Amino acid sequence: MTRDATTPARPTRRRGRWVAAPLCAAGAAAAVLAPGATAFAAGHHTAPAPAATSHTSPGRPWAGDHAVRQAVRQLTRAGLPGAVALVQDHGRTAMAAAGYADLATKRPMSTADHLRIGSNTKVFTATLVLQLVAEGRLGLDDTVQQLLPNIIKGGDHITVRQLLNHTSGLYPFEQDPAFAAPYLHGDAGYYRSPRRLVALANAHAPLFKPGTKFSYSNTNYFLLGLIIEKITHHSYKQALNHRIIQPLGLRDTQLPVRSLKIPEPAAHGYLLGQPGRAPRDITSAISPSTTWAAGALTSTVNDLARFDRALLTGKLLPKAQLNEMMKLGPYKVDPADPTKGYGLGLEKVRLCGVTMWGHTGNVLGTQTNAFTSTDGTRQLVLATNADTDTWNAGQVSAWLTTAHHTLCVNNPHDRGHFPSHSEHHQKPRTMSSHNGRIDGPRTYRSAEQPTTS
Repeated sequence: MTRDATTPARPTRRRGRWVAAPLCAAGAAAAVLAPGATAFAAGHHTAPAPAATSHTSPGRPWAGDHAVRQAVRQLTRAGLPGAVALVQDHGRTAMAAAGYADLATKRPMSTADHLRIGSNTKVFTATLVLQLVAEGRLGLDDTVQQLLPNIIKGGDHITVRQLLNHTSGLYPFEQDPAFAAPYLHGDAGYYRSPRRLVALANAHAPLFKPGTKFSYSNTNYFLLGLIIEKITHHSYKQALNHRIIQPLGLRDTQLPVRSLKIPEPAAHGYLLGQPGRAPRDITSAISPSTTWAAGALTSTVNDLARFDRALLTGKLLPKAQLNEMMKLGPYKVDPADPTKGYGLGLEKVRLCGVTMWGHTGNVLGTQTNAFTSTDGTRQLVLATNADTDTWNAGQVSAWLTTAHHTLCVNNPHDRGHFPSHSEHHQKPRTMSSHNGRIDGPRTYRSAEQPTTS
């Protein structure tokens, strides 16, 4: 491990090399706040954040190392508590971290920190489903009614494919007012079974006729988790461990079912305070049962990169099923950018002239982003420990500027389209402690803005 210099190193250009740094768009998992979550005293100021630390694969120094260090430093300078990133390019890997993993103890963020990865969990779930399809135990055109009789209204018209690509029209259960009630009353560990949460969605009319529109909904992936359990005769967690986590040696990836804790070392997640208020630690503000097969996994940037690389290079799925996974739905997810799309649990983006696949995640004060090229040779993974719904305009600007200045070091004229702060997903919802309802996103500013030295 080496300490970064006090002055950001300027990325250098290397002919014929693609050097990536992180970018993101808001993820889709709901971040729900308990009113009793710990808050720092208003007006409390932190010491300057620690300098960025980095790891680089053996060999000569390369531009990617400088780019990644600059990326995480810029984000913490903009006021985000901490950031960690990994970039891989044809066998060369650079990882860097900056800022704080824990504002209370002032523990620096490290590249080994565990984080909640939010909707990146959906890629794991979709992979399990496609494995069952490859084994002939499930069909993409099978209906929910066939697989889970009477669990939802209209299930005979909703297919597995429509659950995977969010064209089912099912109501997002986290938007039901009853969803928030236990957590507003301070019961952060309140557990609900997947079927109980699906029942919340079933109490509402569909948003549209199945297969006619795109609308991001965690309800889809809860049903997929239940389908996995029905077919494998194992819990979702057991199937995940047996089929993905253990074979790939993902020692730092876990699915909490009831526990509010993250394995150590853990990066705490924060809600950035309103003006004059310090960030609030919301790492354990709500039971992981609320996100389950749609967003409950914890992991590290290294494990997440390993999983995505294995998936995209055919180590988890046969070619036919991997092609299905990358087959985009018939409806645009971002009218402003026709190159973006959503397949079967995978987001498609075009970065630096390269098509990449992966996902974004936003849950309980953590934002994660993981994208890999189709051949697995180029990767970027970025995580920050602040909920994107509460970033201010300056923090969003720093995020996008980071992408523009470090993603395409060797190709400044072909930067591609960078996902914006407001993504194609339904915007994440936060729970208001004032009225007990699921409210739309609000913007706050952090009173503590740690900066790198």
